[in-house]
Order: sequence, then structure tokens, then C-alpha cells
Amino acid sequence: MDSQRQMGARNGRRNGNVIAMRLDAAFFFERGVRYLERNDMKRALKAFRKTIEYEPDNPVNHCNLAGVLAELGDFEASNEILLHVLQDLDPDMAECRFYLANNYANMGQYEAAEECVLSYLDACPDGEFAEEAEEMLDILLDEFGGGKAYARWQERRRQEERASALKDGRHLLENGQFEAAMEWLERTIDREPENMAARNNLSLAYYYTGQYERAVACAEQVLAKEPGNLHALCNLTVFLAHLGPREAFLECVRKVKNLFPLHYDHAMKLGTTLGLVGEHRAALEVFRKLARMVGTPEPTLVHCLAAAAANTRQYRMARYWWRQLQRDDEVKDVAAYFLACLDEAERSNKPLRFSYQYEIPAQTQWVNMHRRLSSIDVEEWRNHPLLRAMLYWALRNGEEDAQYAAIRLLCHLADDDAEKALRSFLKRSDISFGVQAAALYALQRMGARGRIEWMQDGVPTSLRMSEVPRDIILSVRSEWREIYNAAEQWLRLAHKSRYVREAKQVWCDFLKHAFQRAQWHLGKPDIWTAALLYVVLKRHKEPIRQKYLAEAFHVSVSSLSKAAARLTQFFVKMP
Repeated sequence: MDSQRQMGARNGRRNGNVIAMRLDAAFFFERGVRYLERNDMKRALKAFRKTIEYEPDNPVNHCNLAGVLAELGDFEASNEILLHVLQDLDPDMAECRFYLANNYANMGQYEAAEECVLSYLDACPDGEFAEEAEEMLDILLDEFGGGKAYARWQERRRQEERASALKDGRHLLENGQFEAAMEWLERTIDREPENMAARNNLSLAYYYTGQYERAVACAEQVLAKEPGNLHALCNLTVFLAHLGPREAFLECVRKVKNLFPLHYDHAMKLGTTLGLVGEHRAALEVFRKLARMVGTPEPTLVHCLAAAAANTRQYRMARYWWRQLQRDDEVKDVAAYFLACLDEAERSNKPLRFSYQYEIPAQTQWVNMHRRLSSIDVEEWRNHPLLRAMLYWALRNGEEDAQYAAIRLLCHLADDDAEKALRSFLKRSDISFGVQAAALYALQRMGARGRIEWMQDGVPTSLRMSEVPRDIILSVRSEWREIYNAAEQWLRLAHKSRYVREAKQVWCDFLKHAFQRAQWHLGKPDIWTAALLYVVLKRHKEPIRQKYLAEAFHVSVSSLSKAAARLTQFFVKMP
């Protein structure tokens, strides 16, 4: 009787009170895991092979088997399985590339390992194994004399950046190469007739080369296909302001006056266009709406607000905004220049034309650097000798705020020369810890590899870039870390430690954004601590009110609300 029950179980049948054994991939997977925990590799190998027999198309089963083979030292067999997964089962299973890198490194094939780890980092820069992959890459470069694959990878990245910048010909326009831009864009449109961005830039190229009829016709073609295309409408409005007929110009002005795009750059384009064609009151209204929408306006928007107010002879309002701009150390000289012009306009009682663009040559390059880098080919700036000289002089000889600005701009350039300048700068013993942290973050963001030398408490220190803390951005300004520390302490005391990690990630992501926009001084730290706590707790539906946190941190509810609104967008990356 007992033997019959045993046979029934093995054959997958029910007999009396005996439950039939279910043999499938999950069953053998669990057995394999138990054998791994006991370090019984041979039985684990057998179990994971069984999972493939039951589910041959499941790439996870193959990866498990490859892992056991690697543990047994059979790296070639492990690689065959991993390559089979990538080639035949799931090309997007990027972790296989990381496993391949490990195997090749163990086999002494360091260049192949370097290729695979770079391939993994390309596919998953923030993936599960990103930190281990970066550390492996540093070891391959430092300890095993690698670098050939990394050099090829860097060159591919540069080519991709150039290709992206070339696509719509915008870089040629910004560089003043109007004829070249026209030829390039005409060929682009032949290949891509629906590329409206290229058509808009071609209309500008025609305009700048004096081919006014073709410029107008090109803008009208875009509007015929996309009546709501803001860039085409703005371009046509500027063209007709200079060319006429006046009736057509007034019709364009009527249309743009009725628009208000929610996209920040589009709204800035609209406001600037209205200002350029002399519709200063309408421009002022656009800029004021935009300022209310963003909460804390950027320097470019503040200047446009002031210029529009000055052009409508609302000098008191213009003075207010330029004085706000004057508080920003990076642009205070620009603000001082326009305030002096405002004084002259009031003294002479004659209306002056205030530009919507920064027009002081030396300061302009500093103030507009971030904006221009985001809209043109950075190769222009990489090869600009005067600009390079100014950046390096500021890095070597400037005050601390000038050093922060230079580091931020070099971070955008992100080429070999910028990296060398920052590496050399870090060897100095007379720079503050915050500036050091900014330089380290810039190198981290640029993708610098290998070892780096810097001064720590006056002592030369060497470490791998992979050893630079992922949260180094917190150390750029002392108040940035203090805000996080206060939030962490509050969460722990409130027995909500489970939210600490998320709060840190959100705050770091926000600070990276602030760094790129040169927002060094965020205001009262308690506002940001309260706002950070509020958005994290609110996300998890914790019973928390803004009023309670505002009172706890002695800040106003409106200030907390504005800061919370800015932080909320940085949950996008969170699971």
C-alpha cells in the first residue's frame, strides 16, 4: 500500500490523502536555490538545467544556469548561454552584458570585459548593477591597463552628440554659418519632409541670407501643415514686422496675442517675439504669467520682465525686477548695467529701447552660457579660445562663486580638456570643501573614469571615481546637506525611517537640477526641509498637513507650498 502511494506521487496522480507532486520550472528553480544556499553546485546545476527543459524560452532560467556555470569556473559555457539569451531570446536583457563582463574578466579577456561593461552602462546607466559595473570599469582601466574599448566608446558618444546637434542645423545658425545652414537644411528636408523643426530653421536661414520671400513662404508652409506651430508663427510675425504687408503682420500679432503655451521655452519664445516686434505690453503680460507659473523665475525671465516693464515705461516695476536679478552674484553686473540705463532713461525723460537679450559682451557669455549650451552644438564652445581662457582664468583666480560658475560650465562642455582642467584644479589645497565637491560632482556627471587625485584636509588623496559618493551633490553647499539631515532626523524620530532613502533621492535629484541652473542659494533651509517631508509623506498618503509642518518649522504655508511644488516633479524617476 505504501509503495503504491509513493508511485502515485511520482507519477503526478492523487491517491487517497496524498497530494500529487507538481513538477515544473518553478519546482526545480526552488530546488536549485536551496542547493545554492547549501553550496551544492552540482545539484544546483542539474536543477537549473531542468528549469530550461520545462521553460526553454524563459531567459531568466538560462541566466540562472549561466550563473552556476560561472561559479563552477566554466566561463566559456556560461558565456555561450548568455550570448544565446541576447541573440535569440531577449536582446534587451542588459544584465547579461554585465555577467559576460565578469566572465571575460575572469578569463583574462580584459578588452572584451571592458566592451561588455560599457555596453551594460549604455543600456542601464542607473540599473541594478550600475555601481558594480562602474567599479569594474575603473579596475579594468587602472589595474589591467585597459582603455582601448573605453576610448572607442567615448568616440562613439561624441559622434552621437554631434549627429544629434547636426540634425536640424540649429548649430550652424547659432554659429553664423547661414549659407551652410541653408544647404544642410534643404538636404535634411529632402530626406525628412515632415521635419518641422528643420523647416523652421530653414526659414530663419533664408531670412538671415536676405531671401525674404523664401523665408516667409517656408514659415507659411509649416503653418499650412501645422497651424498651431508656435515657432513658425513667431518667426513669421518677426519677418512680417520688417517686411510687411502690415495687414498680414497685424493678423499674426493678433494670433500670437491669443496664445499662452504651458511649455516654458515656448512661452519664452512667445514673449520675446512680442517684445521684438514692439508689442511690449503683451510681452510683459506673457512674462508675468510665466513668472507666476514657475514660482521662482530664472534670471533670463527676470531680465525679460524688467525689459518689458522698462519698454512700457513702468520704471518702478523694471527697477524691482533688475534689483531682484542683482541679488544673484552670477548676473549682478548685468543687472547693474541695465539699472544704470534705467537711471539714464528717467533722467533724460526719453524712452530708451531695452533689449530682451543680455548684451554686455563679457558678462553675456557668463550669464547666457547654460542657456546657449542647451540649444546649440557644444563643439562651438569647446573650440572657442576666448571662452576657454575666461573659464580657466575664473577657475584658477576667481572668487568662490566664479569657481562654482566655471565648474558648472565645464561640466556642460564635458570634453577631455574640461576634465583635465577639473582634475588639475582638485589638486589645489586652497579651495573650499564645497567647491571640491562641485568639481567631483562635475567629473562624476561627465562620466570621468579611473583614479583621481585631490586634497583632503591638506593631504594628497587618491581614489577611484567609482568611490566618489553617489550623493556628493549634497556637499556642494553646507545648507544642502543640512536640509537633508534635518529631514532624515525628523523621519527617524517620527518612526518613518522607511521614507529616508526616498527623501534622499528626491532631494539629490532636485539639487542636481539646481546645480545645472546655478541656483546656489535656495532660500531659508527650514522651508525646504518642511517641503521635502511634505512631498515624501504625501506621496505615501500619510496623514500630514502643510499647516502642521509649516508651524513645526516656523515657515509660512505659502512658502512651503511653493517649494513642495518644485520638488514634486522629481518623483518621476521613483518607482
